[in-house]
Amino acid sequence: MLTRAIDYDPFGETIEEKIFRNAKRICVIFAVGAVTLSALDIANIRTVENAAALMRESNFRVADLPDSIRSGIERISFTSAEAYAVAVIPRDSFSVAATTTRAKSRNALVDGLAEAGSQDAVEFAMATQPAYIRSDLRGNAGPTEPFKLASIGITPMPSQDAPSPVSLPMSAAIPLNMVPLPREAPGVPPPSPAQRLNLTGKDYAKAERCLANAIYFESRSEPVRGQMAVAQVVVNRAFSGFYPNDICGVVYQNAHRHLSCQFTFACDGKSKAITERGHWARAVRIAKETLDGKIYVPEVAKSTHYHAIYVHPNWVGEMKKMVRYGLHNFYRPYAWGNGAEEPAWGIGALASNKKK
Repeated sequence: MLTRAIDYDPFGETIEEKIFRNAKRICVIFAVGAVTLSALDIANIRTVENAAALMRESNFRVADLPDSIRSGIERISFTSAEAYAVAVIPRDSFSVAATTTRAKSRNALVDGLAEAGSQDAVEFAMATQPAYIRSDLRGNAGPTEPFKLASIGITPMPSQDAPSPVSLPMSAAIPLNMVPLPREAPGVPPPSPAQRLNLTGKDYAKAERCLANAIYFESRSEPVRGQMAVAQVVVNRAFSGFYPNDICGVVYQNAHRHLSCQFTFACDGKSKAITERGHWARAVRIAKETLDGKIYVPEVAKSTHYHAIYVHPNWVGEMKKMVRYGLHNFYRPYAWGNGAEEPAWGIGALASNKKK
């Protein structure tokens, strides 16, 4: 009856089955652990050895911890005899009693410095017969090795045997107009047209207005690139040496001659009322950014002339065509070269130089 009660399980498994199942689990766990250790050993990871070494080291450190704390406390000293301050003081500036006897006061060094009067550290260092005073943190004073004070800027007196210094003649001053200007840093945009023409304040506003007028009346119906090109032609003329060297002078050159000026709108006699506000705002923006060096069209380059494609001027044969935008062709005279010596500006000019 006892045996049957032990062997019998109303839920299905017998004692032998439970033992076998648990034994199988233990075997699986040991097998997984063995495989893991083998893999770590193959990978040259000494886990067991490192763990054992860590435990031994930790035990050692814990055992030595009280001794380490005790020795560290013993090394802490707030009255170390090695800490002291050194000053160089003339012997005749204060009583030298402190150099022969130990000072009883903690402020012996300070009192000695106060008796030195208005002399500073440099004067102390230049004294002929200095007395060297050391005062440690305990208030003790006594002679010791000197400490150099404020040696920078002190020129020692030359001895009689030392050779006299040789004085070199000063070079003549170079005129400012002969001093070469430094080269522009790589990657830095060159000066803007406004900077080259010294445009500031009212002069800048006037030049911006004249350039915006040329853009608006000459090319407001053209693509934006064409309007930029017209603005660049005006600035190129100001830098070319063949036209006035200011923006308004270029735009309104010969404006008093009917239909014989450089830009037709300036002498055609038509109304100059601005009726298209959107086009005018864009012309003003292009004019400002051109003067500020933010707009430079590499394809236009140093062009100084342009005309509409539905006309054929007699000077076209003397020109090199640079590019066409919209209804305008842009040119530069063959006789004037490529304008490499004339200034360029903006990031577009840098890109053009890289291509070359």
